[in-house]
Amino acid sequence: MSALCQQKDGPMRIGHIEIDYFSHVCFRFHAQRGRTLITDPFFAEGFEYDGHYERHLSPSALEPEDIAKCHVIFVSHAHGDHFDPDAVCTIQQRTGCHVLGPAEVLDVLRARGVRPSHLMMAEDAKRFDFTGLVLHTYGGYDHAWDRFGRPSKFSALIEAEGTSLFYSGDCHELPPRVLGARVDAMFCWPHPDDEALIKLCRGLHPKNFVLMHGDRFEPGEFICNLDMQQQKQRLERLVPKMTVIIPQRVKE
Repeated sequence: MSALCQQKDGPMRIGHIEIDYFSHVCFRFHAQRGRTLITDPFFAEGFEYDGHYERHLSPSALEPEDIAKCHVIFVSHAHGDHFDPDAVCTIQQRTGCHVLGPAEVLDVLRARGVRPSHLMMAEDAKRFDFTGLVLHTYGGYDHAWDRFGRPSKFSALIEAEGTSLFYSGDCHELPPRVLGARVDAMFCWPHPDDEALIKLCRGLHPKNFVLMHGDRFEPGEFICNLDMQQQKQRLERLVPKMTVIIPQRVKE
């Protein structure tokens, strides 16, 4: 396992990957060879959910226009708190990066003018090599398909220089193909059911668990508004040998 070093007032480093945390589920992963990945950009003031508007009460300190370097954006699925099309398009146009995601996400981006050559469709157990940064996408196992029967929710295994990280997106269970693997850290929402949460952790034997999906929203009528300190204590009780991390947000 790679060592973890989290700086007090800066990015965390896990093995050979440096990580910035922007908000909610949006992280930036810097591989040692210079490749950069951003997951689920969400910079909007809110999003439509189940017929009403959820206002974001804890926005990022940055704007999409502030991001000058990115090689790939991974969008796990089309839920509004994970897929902010304005932010994705802004970052893509500014950096010329690729966007990797489910077919229905790519449909939206294509309609908004993103060139097909910059779009990459996620598939189950497919490997994407970005020269020093490798992503393996997993989908179709968590009871999530779009209206055309295509897998609509994905997780990803991120690898660089011998470091392995699992980013869950919104998946409530682990991909069958990665069960039993050992990762340096998993980036995951804390499933509200204790047994399901223990199963998530034990399925990958992570040394570190990075909490996410805890930003504040109003009225907060979905799984959000979590007290991260309480969730950290809960996880430490349920899986005592695992280090639980509340990521520090980028401040400027």
